[in-house]
Amino acid sequence: MNSPDKITPIALKARVQSIDTLRGIALLGILLMNIIAFANPFAAYYLPSIDRADTGLNLAVFMFMDIFVEGSMRTIFSILFGAGLLIFINKPNVEPRTIKSLFYRRSLLLVAFGLFNSYILLWLGDILYTYGMTGLVLYWFRDLSARKLAGISAGIILLLSLLHTASYMYSAELGKAARVIEALPAGTTLTSEQEEVLRDWGDFLNQQYVGVKLAEQQLRLMQSGYIENFRGIITINFMLQTTGFIATTFWDALAMMLLGMALFKWGLLDCSRTARVYGAMALAGLCIGLPINTWETLAFVNSGFHFEWAALNRPTYDLGRLSLALGYIGLIMLICKSGVLKKMQRLLSKVGQMALTNYLSHSLICNFIFMGWGLGLAGTLHRIEIYYLVLGIWIFQIIASSLWLNYFRFGPAEWVWRSLTYKKRQPFGLT
Repeated sequence: MNSPDKITPIALKARVQSIDTLRGIALLGILLMNIIAFANPFAAYYLPSIDRADTGLNLAVFMFMDIFVEGSMRTIFSILFGAGLLIFINKPNVEPRTIKSLFYRRSLLLVAFGLFNSYILLWLGDILYTYGMTGLVLYWFRDLSARKLAGISAGIILLLSLLHTASYMYSAELGKAARVIEALPAGTTLTSEQEEVLRDWGDFLNQQYVGVKLAEQQLRLMQSGYIENFRGIITINFMLQTTGFIATTFWDALAMMLLGMALFKWGLLDCSRTARVYGAMALAGLCIGLPINTWETLAFVNSGFHFEWAALNRPTYDLGRLSLALGYIGLIMLICKSGVLKKMQRLLSKVGQMALTNYLSHSLICNFIFMGWGLGLAGTLHRIEIYYLVLGIWIFQIIASSLWLNYFRFGPAEWVWRSLTYKKRQPFGLT
């Protein structure tokens, strides 16, 4: 049997282009949502009123993204991570113990990349840490049948839906009570119970990082220097990577990764099923996901942007985003199978092959644009203007990824990741 230092990463010819294309689309799509938290206080991700996106064209942009993008691209990315595990461990003539060692080392290195992204590149919304930590558990499920994997995933998703429902019910009741008290005439003497309600509501908003004063403080911090931002972000990232990870993000990632393993075993991610299957998948997913997301978004807007209707609390959030993600997967697989837009598929697959590099570069590029230690544009742009920047970043990454892979085997971050995984310097150039 081969030792770890004699094993090599998957050959270029063995890559599944449809998966790389799907990963490239998801990677670019993630920026559509993440850019809001790069450009504004984190609260703006959930509350468009924070960055003046609650009227006119900016509101239309918010609604479009909330309906068509929110949660779905992240879901696809997580699904592909699960599929990636099965691709990684499928190495012929390599003993299971060696594969296990390589995978765990690979996952721990991803954790390190996540810590780098969180604390050095200063990104609050990092997913690499979550993926790496969850990957340590995911390996245990590798030999289960697709049906069992999908069943466990469905159980976790049901649990998450119940938690979202509970969050909605709690925040709706508390928020309604708080707004009644806040509407009382100025000078009204409040009872101790009323004061407690206001305190509880304020504490709840602060715990979700959407309090108005917190948003103002964060904006001032974003407009300051690197050291100030580093100090300010430590506490939040530490909470997200400890209690936040255990309570929510671990289970979210695990559910979608298990589903990704099931979909891969069913042959739904590599264009091996019929066009009819993918067409049905696309139709069902979009016909379920879009109405749910539209209803949620309209309820949020019509409520006057009450926080209980923000994405974080919506009772049907998981059903909507998962259905939409599966619909997008079916549609993209259908396009890949049909052979149309071949050039665009190839370009997007290059982005997917360099997903780690491109994901980290989002933090580097966006923080330079918005932070005070860069161009200092935080809180200065309307949403429609922010998406002009997204388009520019997309064009840059599509062109840069294609040009880079014309000369090199891997993206720079991928090369480091693979070299450390296999404890051997990997060939970098194509010749």
